[in-house]
Amino acid sequence: MDHSDSHDDALANRILKYAAATSKTSDLPPFPGDDVESLPSDYEYQEGDDEEYEEEEVEEISEMELLSHLDASMPPLLLAQELFHTDVDPSTFKVFKSDNVNQLFEQGYTVLDDVLPPTTIQSVRQWATEMFKSGQMDKASGKHDEKEDPFREGNARGDYTIWVSPGSKFLEVSPELKECVDWFSGRLHEDLAKVVHLHGQAEYQLAYYPPDSSHYERHRDSFPTDDKDDVDQRRVTAIVYFNPDWKQGNGGELRIFDKGMGDEDEKEIDIAPLAARCVVFLSGVMDHAVMPAFEERIALTSWYR
Repeated sequence: MDHSDSHDDALANRILKYAAATSKTSDLPPFPGDDVESLPSDYEYQEGDDEEYEEEEVEEISEMELLSHLDASMPPLLLAQELFHTDVDPSTFKVFKSDNVNQLFEQGYTVLDDVLPPTTIQSVRQWATEMFKSGQMDKASGKHDEKEDPFREGNARGDYTIWVSPGSKFLEVSPELKECVDWFSGRLHEDLAKVVHLHGQAEYQLAYYPPDSSHYERHRDSFPTDDKDDVDQRRVTAIVYFNPDWKQGNGGELRIFDKGMGDEDEKEIDIAPLAARCVVFLSGVMDHAVMPAFEERIALTSWYR
């Protein structure tokens, strides 16, 4: 896979440039200059002299507005392609095939089917439903983590979630859920690390969408970056679904907004949340949403940094 020329602007610098370009600052008072002789002999600063000048106005913007500007300055897919390894050996893959790697590089997402056995899918689905009904899952809306997602709207989603990272108490009571997390942290993670520069950090979250039109509005999982040393931004998102009886009309599709390289119209691609299906996409590239669910929708998501 061919890489484009490297891009020097780090994410922080690009955001700062945007802030500088959009800030509203009034004219500052004229500086007296270097000619000290032109200053009155008793010249000194008097508190309050600058009250007539307005302070800089801070204008808040939404996450999507900031992302839109960053995308306009550089296509996010082009940036993310700089994170890919150039010496990929498909013969060493445990989950991926060559087509999956090419799709991830060229379009920012790929789909794998039948990644887990039906018995595991059914068991995790039943366990997640029981956890929801017993009140042990947190409503994601209102639990917004300002540190993790500083620009994310807190009421943009209708699901209930629990974190299930390795070592979690929940994995001790559900061997099948542990099997799923082990697949994410083992086989899939190993393949991804051969394709994309990763730092070993990952998060795992189980989500339950009630059958009441619950959804997740359009969003992105991280900011686009080509910095291989960055440890803050998520690099890759992977989602596995636990919906064995899903059929057209049940809702809950994953809608991906495909911008390509920004030289053509955006495409909306709906991916059915079929049982044992895994969708993998570049976190800083793909805007996505969960369409309203009219039947129970259960998914396990991993974010790799």
